[in-house]
Amino acid sequence: MEQWETGRFVTDSQDGMMVVVGVASRHVRREDEILAAKSDAARKVAMFHGMGGIVESFHRTGANFFDFIFDSQIRLEYAVDYRQFVDRLQFDPGCDVLIIDTGTLVRFRYPVEVTRVDFVGTMNADGRPSWLDSRNLPEIDGYTVAVGVSRNHRWLRDTVMRSTQASAARIIQDMSIRIQTTEVAVAGTGSVLYISTRSEGILDSFRVIEFWIDPGSWYVYTLGIARFVD
Repeated sequence: MEQWETGRFVTDSQDGMMVVVGVASRHVRREDEILAAKSDAARKVAMFHGMGGIVESFHRTGANFFDFIFDSQIRLEYAVDYRQFVDRLQFDPGCDVLIIDTGTLVRFRYPVEVTRVDFVGTMNADGRPSWLDSRNLPEIDGYTVAVGVSRNHRWLRDTVMRSTQASAARIIQDMSIRIQTTEVAVAGTGSVLYISTRSEGILDSFRVIEFWIDPGSWYVYTLGIARFVD
């Protein structure tokens, strides 16, 4: 985990194997941390093997300051049970385990044929990955690319997973979206605009090729790729 000094974790495939980082909260026993990290990684492998998703958002805006409301919901359903992948994950205890104050990260390899994308990320002068800017997203043949972000939650495991899910949701939004707009007149205050959106789709071969943990805010940013199934 030599990239931790910059907060970057590159997870492109290696030697025909999928690379995935599992995250666990701190436990009393190291064995329990590894098992929890395996379960987390197995869920990400399940995402690779296919998942359906629905992303819905609701906006309300009006003339008054308190008239602005935004809410969103992400629902992802895996095509296969993640538990079947737990025992197939491989790692080297000597170089694939990183222990920090907020959790344990383990780099696993999963035996499946994946195409190496050879993505080489760069860092800006401020120490942030260049792909955080949507204008610098890499173009990868056959894949849709998107960035997901999650604010800092109590457990690093939850922050990383929610950022991963947000990346998948963003791909679904980029490929399919329906918008409904309604304007309602309100006596004495003008009008209120209601906007609802819904995106729905099926992703194949979703995987994370890099994620970054902001050392200041502990927000997690995830660069994910997937194929969209018609």
